[in-house]
Parts: sequence; C-alpha cells; structure tokens
Amino acid sequence: MSTHYEVLQVSESASLDIIKQRFQQLILQHHPDKRTTTDDDNNVHKILKAWEILRNATSRKSYDIELATQRNKQDMAIGAEIDLDDMEYNEQTSSFALVCRCSGDYVITEEELELGIDIVACNNCSLRIRVLYDVIEED
Repeated sequence: MSTHYEVLQVSESASLDIIKQRFQQLILQHHPDKRTTTDDDNNVHKILKAWEILRNATSRKSYDIELATQRNKQDMAIGAEIDLDDMEYNEQTSSFALVCRCSGDYVITEEELELGIDIVACNNCSLRIRVLYDVIEED
C-alpha cells in the first residue's frame, strides 16, 4: 500500500508549497476531463485523499505519527504483550507504568494511546512491550 507522499510523488519532508504544486500537476494529469489515457478514477480519489490529509498541518502531523508507528511496529522486537489493566495508572501525569525486569519503567501516556501508539520502551534497558487495550468511544 502506498503512502500519501508516494501518491503525490513527494518526499515526507516536502514543504506545503511543493505538495500543493505536485497535487495540482497530478490532478490535472489524472482528471477524467483532462487525461488522454484510460486510467481508472481510483488514481483521482487517491490524489484527492492524499491532498486532503497533507494540506492541513494537524492532519499531516497525525498521519506522520501513524506512519512512524506502523514502521516501528515492523522494525521492533517486542518482548511481551501487556494488558493495560495490568499497569499502574498515575492520575497526575495521566500515564500508565509497569516495572521492567531490569528495575526500569515502561511508561505510556493517555495521549500516546489516543494517537494509536501501543509500543513502549523501557527507560533503563532496550526491552519493549506492546500494550494491549480496547478503545472505548464516549458519547
């Protein structure tokens, strides 16, 4: 599966001006009224979706975090999977903690969990754990 950056054919560090310029070129090239080939409309939808995410600083930052998380999940060796209920909650810092076997700590904040981050490194050694939890939607 290609990233939004790959769809727009720009680097992940590209400025908004470069992204906008490339979006405009690609949308003209693939637009059903302008194209000369028989591309399917899927390309147009991918280009529009990529532009929708990358043009907004907030959604781009969230997307970049999501990409980094996915890449880290593929690259990291996980030592254990721990249920969130087995971790100690600290109300002052809004974080969950668990003592590592090296006497260090695994610490993950509520904000990180909300962003979809579920892998935590020990602050004293190289061990990592995956935190298992269910997202509960509040009405």
